[in-house]
Amino acid sequence: MALFGKQKTQTYLGVDIGTGGVKVVELANEKGRARLMTYAYTERRSAEAGAWLLDEPKKAATLLAKMVNECGATATRAVSGLPQHVVFDAIISIASVKDPKQRKGLIEAQVRKLTPIPFEQMILDSKILDDDIKNSEYTRVLVTGAPKAIVQKYIEIFRLAKIRLIALETEAFALVRSLVGKDRSNIMLIDIGSRRTNLSVVENGTPVLSRSLNVGGALISQKIADQMGVGLGEAEQIKIDLSKASKAEVPPSAEIILQPILNEVHYTFRLLSERGLQTGQVEKVILTGGSTSLPGLVDYLTQKLNINVYLGDPFARVAVPQTLRPVLDEIGPRFAVALGLGMRDIE
Repeated sequence: MALFGKQKTQTYLGVDIGTGGVKVVELANEKGRARLMTYAYTERRSAEAGAWLLDEPKKAATLLAKMVNECGATATRAVSGLPQHVVFDAIISIASVKDPKQRKGLIEAQVRKLTPIPFEQMILDSKILDDDIKNSEYTRVLVTGAPKAIVQKYIEIFRLAKIRLIALETEAFALVRSLVGKDRSNIMLIDIGSRRTNLSVVENGTPVLSRSLNVGGALISQKIADQMGVGLGEAEQIKIDLSKASKAEVPPSAEIILQPILNEVHYTFRLLSERGLQTGQVEKVILTGGSTSLPGLVDYLTQKLNINVYLGDPFARVAVPQTLRPVLDEIGPRFAVALGLGMRDIE
């Protein structure tokens, strides 16, 4: 049932299709601020989480349509997110030119040298990063691309679900919208999902460096299960129960799984040191994702990285009933992408 009843205002769906499940939010525009109308999510058992629903369009469409119907959403327009590990992004420098067609040609010439798959198989988007291109010899451009085959799968899912897909964007931009907002600090976002962990460095509100590694909460659960001799479901519940303890600490069994994430963060810091951010070094880390329920994770990362780490609250920028805050605080991190997607045409 919808949280606020029937409304005549324009509403939007944010749909996050991940390996750990599907998250859906319906948001309304309330004088330029998003208002939560309703939400829904599914959780997949660890044994199933390796399968990607995107590879099963009919199954994904049936599930999505059922979720939208059962949560009482009435929006007919949706924004969905491209997973970071399938997206190509790079910052390139081109000669500063005024003519848009000439600029497009320069961008394409550069991108053809960099894309991991043939240029003709990609759908590209670009964003000028430098404000004053008239007085500069070169211009920085953020280029983002995705395989046409992946984009077509999203189009098919929403067509079958009878929902109008108005846009696809990268998860990194959605996270900036829901977790960073107008903060112009240099920030690293760490999104720990079921099977993957994504890192995004945000400069002046724009993701300028993204990395992805094949490590997530499912591996941590598996390690706990192996060491304690319990099933995966019980191991996942143990993580949740431990996170609520007054002196929660990262279990020793999880540290070996977290090490690759720490290594990747340190490597990213070295890359930034070599390339240099325009406005300095990373000032803080925001943690999000469905696997952040691991006990003591924020304090653990703060100590290991020697930088302030915060647990992101994507509902902080959304109007919600106060009576729901305890529930939303618990599930918030897993909804960061979906909320950012739904906010795209509101802010």
